[in-house]
Formats: sequence, structure tokens, C-alpha cells
Amino acid sequence: MPLLPPLSLSLIAAVVLAGSAQANELATYRALYSLQPQRVDSNSAQVPLDGAIAYEVRGSDCLGYALDSRFATRYVDSEHGAKTIDLRSTTFESADGLDFEVSQKQTLNNAAGDDERISVKRATVGQQGKGHLTGSKQKSFQLDANSLFPTVYEKKLLAAARDGQGRDDSVIFDGSDGDKQYRAITFIGKKRDAGTYLPDLQNTAAKGLERLASWPFSIGYYSLDGKSDAPDFQASFNMYENGITTEMTFDYGSYALKGTLQKLEMLASAPCNGSNINPLPPDTSTAGTPQ
Repeated sequence: MPLLPPLSLSLIAAVVLAGSAQANELATYRALYSLQPQRVDSNSAQVPLDGAIAYEVRGSDCLGYALDSRFATRYVDSEHGAKTIDLRSTTFESADGLDFEVSQKQTLNNAAGDDERISVKRATVGQQGKGHLTGSKQKSFQLDANSLFPTVYEKKLLAAARDGQGRDDSVIFDGSDGDKQYRAITFIGKKRDAGTYLPDLQNTAAKGLERLASWPFSIGYYSLDGKSDAPDFQASFNMYENGITTEMTFDYGSYALKGTLQKLEMLASAPCNGSNINPLPPDTSTAGTPQ
């Protein structure tokens, strides 16, 4: 089970607030969400206590997008007692959709754990990609020709919602679980007109979003091997037409976590004549040849 759900990376980009840019232009922002248990089954091997997700997105449609994220959770494990899992990740997705990079480090109770770097490149959109994983594990892999990177996937969901579509079926890759790709089946609910979503109207952190329409989304993430009809995990959330998500739920089967927006700050997008915003240095790893 990935400690950072693909949803957390797949919804990194936000479209500029209404009236400030064209409808499909992506913006940059900082967001903080608190995590609380929503459901814990009696047979769950681990019981979540609380946690938080933090994002900082930088870039622009013409330069690409970079995301710094932190996903921290506290659990009580039936075998090992209390534990704190802290996963920090940096990603970069090129503006042309051909390059995607991930660097992430994980700690358990402040002790260093796995770290990895993933780089995926395509020659053209719609072709298979070549991936390279280094760090604690070494591996080369092929990316499905139809697999979507996070920003492209987020744009596709918003376009489907605006067009009144109720379902989307996509293959996605965000690097949150090594080289694993997922089939994401999404159900999109009825459009919520601006100023009608009560939970966010009552949340001061969501101030400004009341000017925007939103939709309820529910996504099931399935392994591509087709061995199970059940999703590996599920996520549901409210997403505004500017791409910002609120009232999120991550469901891992034996337990579910609810994410609530605590802070939101819109940032200026990087100008098109600016420097490259890729925060990851070139991969110069020589630690063995991936198998």
C-alpha cells in the first residue's frame, strides 16, 4: 500500500481563480490539510490517529509544474505500537507532458527509511515511456502508452466535469508507489453552483472558493494486472473549477482518513520567460544497473 495515495499527487495543479486567467490555465498555490480518522474497522491491523498533508506548487503552463509535498500520519500498529510515518516528495512535470520526475524520502519514527528517485521520459505524447528508478531500489521499467501524468490527468477530470460527463477511465502514473501504474475509474457527480457547498462556506480557510463552481469526485485505483475486481484503495473529494480540492477522503479498506482544508494561499505563476522551475538536479546515480 502506498503511504502517499496517488490522489495526493494527481491533483497537484490548480486553474487560476475565476476572472484572473483563462479557464484552462494552471496556477500555483500552497495548501495544508489536516487528516483525521473517518472509519476504522475492528479488524484493522493499524489504527490511524491523525496526520497532515502540505503542498506547494510552482511553475506555469509554459514552463511545467513542480510540487513539494509532505504527507505525515500517526498510527497505532498491532505489532509495533505507535508509529509516525513522514513522506516528503518533490515532483516535476514538463509543460509538453513528455518528462516526469519524482524524488521522495520516507522516515519512520524519525529514522531514515526508503528513498528513491524516478525519472520517466517519452519521445512523443501517446508513446510508451522509459522509466528509471534509483535509490534504495534499482529498476528500469516501461510506462504504458496511455498512462497520464498528474497534471494532464487533473486537466482531463476538470474537462470531463465541465462537459457534464459522469465517468472517466484512465491509466495514471505519479510515482507515489515506485513504478506502479493504476487504472483510475472516476465517477463525477452533479455540478455544485458557486456558493452552494455548505462545508466550505463554513470553513474560513476556503474563503474565495465560494465564487467558483465545484463537483464531487470519487476515484477507485485498480492494479493493472487485473487480478482483482476490487480497488487497491479509493478517494473522494470536492474539486472546484480552479482545481483546488476540499473535503477529501482516502479509503484503504480497513480504515479511512478524512482531509480538511486548513490553509490556502494562491501564488503567482512563473513567467514564461523565466528560468526552468525543475527543482530536481540531474540524476547522476551510479549505484548499480537497474534490473
